[in-house]
Amino acid sequence: MSHGWLRWLRRNVLQFDAGDRRTPADFSRAAAGVALLVRFYYLFTFFTIAQSFLGYHGAFRGNPPTDPLWPIQLLMKLTDIGWLANVPLISAASLAVSMLAFIFPRALVWRFGVFLYLFLVGALNNSYGSINHEPHLYLFISFALLFLPPSAGHLGLPRKAAMTYIMVFWFIQSILLFCYSLAGFWKIQGNHLELFAPDGLIRILLKRVVNDTRPVPPLLPLFVPAPAQLMFLGIVYTQFFAIFALFRPHLHRPFGIVLISFHLGSYWLTGVLFPHHIVFLAMFLLFSPLAPRFHFLSLVQSLPLLGIPFRRNWWRRK
Repeated sequence: MSHGWLRWLRRNVLQFDAGDRRTPADFSRAAAGVALLVRFYYLFTFFTIAQSFLGYHGAFRGNPPTDPLWPIQLLMKLTDIGWLANVPLISAASLAVSMLAFIFPRALVWRFGVFLYLFLVGALNNSYGSINHEPHLYLFISFALLFLPPSAGHLGLPRKAAMTYIMVFWFIQSILLFCYSLAGFWKIQGNHLELFAPDGLIRILLKRVVNDTRPVPPLLPLFVPAPAQLMFLGIVYTQFFAIFALFRPHLHRPFGIVLISFHLGSYWLTGVLFPHHIVFLAMFLLFSPLAPRFHFLSLVQSLPLLGIPFRRNWWRRK
């Protein structure tokens, strides 16, 4: 009974595709695109570790963890604490493993090595009394990639392997989009009707400037309230309904562009930047192998709630 209800919910509420049905060849091409994105992800991970954004020596602060999480506690009980200070060896090993995962993405051992490294670095980084969420998306994506099949990434993928590639990609998209839907939910839950006030965004920006000691962001003095408030409401709408893009391929690229613009706008107005999130949005939404060619009417029809009036049969393409 519950499975039937979930199927009805997916088909009638969440899912909408104004395009034609996909053929087996379409899925094979999409799987090949996913395989290329997997390689790029591990190359980007190698670059990130090399730049010390998520590197071990950035997580280790020169002294034993003051509030170790359970993975670090376990390591500290099983091994000598001296391993924490061996920065060159651990950094070199992490670079080697991430490069091997880029060269041999079919080998589970290298993919698991990247996941294990990110897991331990994230735990170590959060073992000093504060929580940094920056490594979490890296960790979640690396975990999802563990489910890839040991098959070559080309157009000759067996059907089962090709569908597994697509399901893993869909899993990654679900993680990414669910995070943004949660962000939109908390914006609405935290601000209620004040969110829709003409000066709603101004209040948020002024509160942040008052509580922040950093220099004023470059575009804040040029802030124009009315159009910025409309764009802000558009961002909240996109974030709250982001999870719907998982079931509506015509929204992959448009929602990716809007969310990337949101991060850039946040940096210019508040000084907060999430560069890794921008790259992940580009990889898994903007360059989504499942996204069809852009068609404005299909995009409008796919919009949650707002697109419902445009879904009459005589509007559909023949």
